[in-house]
Order: sequence, then structure tokens, then C-alpha cells
Amino acid sequence: MRKFLLLTILAGLLAGCAHRPDPTATAEVIQADRDFAARAAVAGLRTAFVEYAAPDAVIFRAGVGPIRGKTAIGESFAGTGEATLTWEPESADIAASGDLAYTWGWYTFTAAGKSSTGNYVSIWRHVDGRWRYVIDLGVPAPRRH
Repeated sequence: MRKFLLLTILAGLLAGCAHRPDPTATAEVIQADRDFAARAAVAGLRTAFVEYAAPDAVIFRAGVGPIRGKTAIGESFAGTGEATLTWEPESADIAASGDLAYTWGWYTFTAAGKSSTGNYVSIWRHVDGRWRYVIDLGVPAPRRH
């Protein structure tokens, strides 16, 4: 039921995206996602996920219900230690309004010497002149080319 609800919300958000996005705006949101990934590589997951979050951000992690708000998001990464998460956006689209977008791509999570891969989707909103994620969701999946 939770997955159905999330997919329904995501479908509604995507339905509002323009069919002919502004290439400059799309490039900006893709760059924001790349900058987010680079920040995670340098400063760690906790720092990056808090810095790039909108105030009302929600993340979904395997086995954990929705984690809402910057404080809770930061606390959710407290036990990650030396774990790394790398990702690269594969595609993006932006709403006709120019203030809502999504990116999706592949990720690799490594912890305790073990790696797993999957897909992610991030919903972004323009907040105070910067792109910030409002929803971040990853699902495990084998990498396919």
C-alpha cells in the first residue's frame, strides 16, 4: 500500500512536468544532483543530505518509514560510519513552472566492505535560489546497461 501511495504521488508530480523542458533549467537541476553527490563524497552522507534538503524534505530508505525534515534526516545517518553512497543522474525533467523537477539515476552504496546498487529518484524544488531535494527515494536493483 505504501509503495502504491508513493507511486501515485510521484506520478502526479511527474504529470506536472513540461514536455519541452528548458534545457538550461534541466542542466541546472542535473548539476545540483551532481554537486550533491560530490558533497557526499567529500563531506559525508549526513552533511550532504542535510545541506541539500529542503526544510520539509522526506527521504525513504529500505526498511525505514518516511524520514521527515532536516533534523530527522541528519539523525538517520548517525550510524552510517564510513559508508559511502555514490550516484550519477541519468536523466531529469522540469515542470513548466520552473520550480519543480526530478532527477533519476543509478547509485552504489558501500558499507562494511560490501556494495549494493540500485536506482534513485529525487524530486527537487527551487528554494531561495537553489535546487533542494524535497523527496529522495532509492530502491535496490542490479545495474543494467
